[in-house]
Amino acid sequence: MKILGIIAEYNPFHMGHAWQIESSKKTSQCDAVMVLMSGSLTQRGDFAVLNKWERTRLALSAGVDLVCELPFGYACQSAEAFAHGGIKIFNATGVIDVLSFGSEFGQIRPLTNLAEILVHEPAEFKSFLKQELSSGVSFPRARELAIRSYLGHETGQLLKTPNNILALEYLKALHKTQSDIDAMTVKRQGADYHSLLPSKYLSATGIRTILNDALTHPESASAILEALDNKLPYSADDLILPFKKNYNPRGDDYFLNALRLQILSNDVKHLKNTPYVSEGLEHKIRDALKTATNLDECVNAIISKRIPQTRVRRILCNRLLELDKETLNLFQAESFVPYLRVLGFNETGQAILKAIKDQGQLPILTSLKKSRFLLTPTQNKMLRYDCRATDLHNQFYETVYCYHRDYRQSPVQYPKQEIPVLAKSPK
Repeated sequence: MKILGIIAEYNPFHMGHAWQIESSKKTSQCDAVMVLMSGSLTQRGDFAVLNKWERTRLALSAGVDLVCELPFGYACQSAEAFAHGGIKIFNATGVIDVLSFGSEFGQIRPLTNLAEILVHEPAEFKSFLKQELSSGVSFPRARELAIRSYLGHETGQLLKTPNNILALEYLKALHKTQSDIDAMTVKRQGADYHSLLPSKYLSATGIRTILNDALTHPESASAILEALDNKLPYSADDLILPFKKNYNPRGDDYFLNALRLQILSNDVKHLKNTPYVSEGLEHKIRDALKTATNLDECVNAIISKRIPQTRVRRILCNRLLELDKETLNLFQAESFVPYLRVLGFNETGQAILKAIKDQGQLPILTSLKKSRFLLTPTQNKMLRYDCRATDLHNQFYETVYCYHRDYRQSPVQYPKQEIPVLAKSPK
């Protein structure tokens, strides 16, 4: 069995994801697909639109064989940490033959060449980078300009778009870990990452916008949701019904209030020790929380030329989950090997799990009640952040309360078992 590996968020799963799987399997001649999927929080610092089991169910219904969780310690971090964490887990499974990822560019060789330069950082490139950073721009912008100076405008363009940037981080991680996994890229189809424009390939942002518009305009919800008909690789009701049943549109308000309670009631040093906080940013964050009336207003009061929105949102999520710089460094250490948290599988996925058990070098978690005792102290620490993220997603963004769902929910078995209906209880 030849296995294709994908690292994704599926927030939610859409036609572009289905096309990536179909195209990658055909090109690579892989016959099984394993996905590492972000859990409750995304790399951009947002809570996912549906919980991780609902998103797993959609992925399994549309061509994925095995879904495992990318831990919060990687999933809600920088693109470099996101990619390196995923590659580290895939390497440790011992079964992944090919890694597939999307990119705006769509050609693997130029991306691989650029990734190797970014890993080794030749002296001339480092000089250009230092010069650009001294001008006050953000690191991503400085790196783009430095590559333009070093390799030319066309190569620098590869660092302008989000999927290309993440593709480069995957390739860097494969190179740094001397991985045996082959890499391939597929050209991103249809609408851009953040696009809201109509397209056969709706972006995840576009789909989430349609869902939220239907909630805020109930009188015309049916007409709004018609935009999803035949635009998803599964029945639109499979996404719409769980969203309508269990999504709390006031989640951002709960998130903001929790941040206020935590940050404004503690000394500023706690905030200063949060990943990605530097240059006195902790004071700006506290000031924004004192006056902001909603989450977007809070974020917009903190961003600057050097501090992009995604960095601010990741900071707020890391602070909310009480992840500090020292702990994140533990998770990112080369010697640290995480675990494999199973979220769902089909019959082929079960065969992949058996192969990982035989060949892999990491514990496989299907029941936290049984498996958590197999973990090292650092692995257990990482798992606690995943569980906390699940609890906060449930408390903020879901209407059906479930205490410690990570300890109650079995992996989704497709197509034999659906996610059980949980009894409604007050918040």
